[in-house]
Amino acid sequence: MPGVLATTILVLGLVGGVVVYNLGFYQRAEIEAVTTIRVFFDAAQTQELKQGDTISWGKIGSGVWTLTLYVNNTGNVPVILGFNYRQDQFPMGWAEYWDYDGTPVAHHEVRIVTITLVVPTYVSAGIWEWDSWIQAVPA
Repeated sequence: MPGVLATTILVLGLVGGVVVYNLGFYQRAEIEAVTTIRVFFDAAQTQELKQGDTISWGKIGSGVWTLTLYVNNTGNVPVILGFNYRQDQFPMGWAEYWDYDGTPVAHHEVRIVTITLVVPTYVSAGIWEWDSWIQAVPA
């Protein structure tokens, strides 16, 4: 019986002596800057201006016309906004600009901007269309 007891102790000793090894290492992930905006016609953000939509100024004449937009930075970095239009499609003498001040728009911040359209007194009757866009670049 002493041999069985010694064998049992030896087996228990081996089981109790199992060494646990932990391999430690670091992990790294790089998140790309994503610049995404959504533009709305209303503060409640229910009427969205989507890619390819048309902003209709309606029936207008000479004068100054304004349109308020709500720009929501839905990307993961602060952005600087830009507004432009195809000037070769724009009627001579007309002007268009906005009041954005060039400061960064934070992640999930909604920035209110106003686009102003200036139509000269000598405007001709007709339907005018031009391409325009708002862009967002990392701040």
